[in-house]
Amino acid sequence: MTFYNVCPAEIESGGPELAHQMCHRLNDAGLEAYMYYIKSNDINPQDVNASDKYIKYNTFHAKQLSEIEQDTSVVVFNEGATGLIPLIKHCHKVLWWMSVDNYLINTDGRDIDVIRKEVVLHLVQSKYAYEYVRDVVGADEKNIMYVSDYIGDIYMTEVPEILRQNIVLYNPKKGLDRIKPVMERTSSWLKWIPLIGLTEEDMTAYMHIARIYIDFGGHPGKDRIPREAAVCGCCVITNRRGSAGYYEDVPIPDRYKFENETDYEGIENCMHYICDNFYEARKDFEYYIDQIKQEKSKFNDDVVKFSNFFMNRG
Repeated sequence: MTFYNVCPAEIESGGPELAHQMCHRLNDAGLEAYMYYIKSNDINPQDVNASDKYIKYNTFHAKQLSEIEQDTSVVVFNEGATGLIPLIKHCHKVLWWMSVDNYLINTDGRDIDVIRKEVVLHLVQSKYAYEYVRDVVGADEKNIMYVSDYIGDIYMTEVPEILRQNIVLYNPKKGLDRIKPVMERTSSWLKWIPLIGLTEEDMTAYMHIARIYIDFGGHPGKDRIPREAAVCGCCVITNRRGSAGYYEDVPIPDRYKFENETDYEGIENCMHYICDNFYEARKDFEYYIDQIKQEKSKFNDDVVKFSNFFMNRG
């Protein structure tokens, strides 16, 4: 069997990095795996190099469709590339649900009948995705497998504890309209820093001096930044949208999750508690951090388990 990971060409984000991580792990396990770079809905693989950020994964890529159109090929589509699923005729088709919400936004579920008919295995990154694939797509549980992801080693690096400041970090691309009222209420005693346009070194530097990371976005899967912030020592506040509604995906105490995003007084009180009792509050995230630290090892095991699903059939 030869494995191909579908990935948008020359794009850097969480999904493409995850695809490169899988390809790297498959090769590392002694299997043959390639990136399958695409642009728009063009089925032909793009002969482009990996983005600079992903060179470290030492992957190779498919250059001709004829390489992929083989009965011994396993093609791993992501939920953003489901339009290509019926266009490749000779391969085993896998759908990796990195994000449920993005799939619904992009397709409105229009191709779900094709997915039900042609996908032989579903990979899920979260409990949120697992329940969607089982209950809405209707996949048999024996054809659903967890393959999550892991954050970069740079966030795991131990650094001397620095005096924390009353800083709140946030991603301005996610749920900004829902946290703006909180920003306005707390601007007199909290400094808000947007995490945008930063290198990983800059991200970790901010995460090592801040006390809070807040995320009121959609949580279409297990998002990376909350995990990165937690491992770097921040206390995390979320809503209950998407995967954040599942303890399995975001295992933090309920006091840090808000069903009512307009409970501005409650949110501010939570922030006061964190800032006034920071080292006590941070203990509430020990289980979450422990789970995050195990993710790379679990990912490696999951990818091998995934490959065995096909190698044993082959």
